[in-house]
Amino acid sequence: MGTVKLNELLLKSSIEFPCSYIKGKLEKRVYVSIAYPESGEIVSELTRKGFRRNYNHMYIPSCRDCNSCISSRINIKEFVFTKSNKRNLRLNKDLTLVVNNNYNKNRYDLFKQYCKVRHSKGSMKTMTEAEFIGFFHKSINKTITYDLVDSENKLYGSILLDILKDGYSAVYSFFDPNLSKRGLGKNLILRIIKNMKEKKSPYLYLGYWVKESKNMNYKSSYNNIEYYRNENWISINS
Repeated sequence: MGTVKLNELLLKSSIEFPCSYIKGKLEKRVYVSIAYPESGEIVSELTRKGFRRNYNHMYIPSCRDCNSCISSRINIKEFVFTKSNKRNLRLNKDLTLVVNNNYNKNRYDLFKQYCKVRHSKGSMKTMTEAEFIGFFHKSINKTITYDLVDSENKLYGSILLDILKDGYSAVYSFFDPNLSKRGLGKNLILRIIKNMKEKKSPYLYLGYWVKESKNMNYKSSYNNIEYYRNENWISINS
């Protein structure tokens, strides 16, 4: 099979279902399968066009009377570590970010603990260990997983990233929900940004920002965030 072109992709439409972000709303998606060897390039191109990956397909919202889901990314070159960012990094200086693409049970156990406390009403909380392994470790496209650990290799958090032509896309992250004062979710992102700056990697895609969703507020808190509007990435300096 040769290189798959974007205009040759078969786009499909889902039925309406309860919105994942705004209570009482219905959600509808346009999606496309990426279950073929050339998926890496397609994931990069579709992410740049506002799509989001979920397992072996890419999707973008196509809802009636609602356009609240806005794709977001951080411009790594322009990003500036604020005083708040630096405090967070100092507070967690006893932890280390390490690449670990291999599965271990501790990661699944922490994921279940995180979902129970932080997303008790979400669908992720019912994910079985086999489903978790499929989600985190069996993507057809290129991914990388980072763990946040201490000197005794105790796991504090993990983040799964798609590897793109122009950076990374944050697929999912989780952390110890009982250590809220550490700001571990923010620390994971800040460490990834620091790593990307060293590699001169352009963008960290954060997925959809939804103003009405409290769980999405953290995305708008970073400076030099960009939003995908009217088929263009618009810089929001803050």
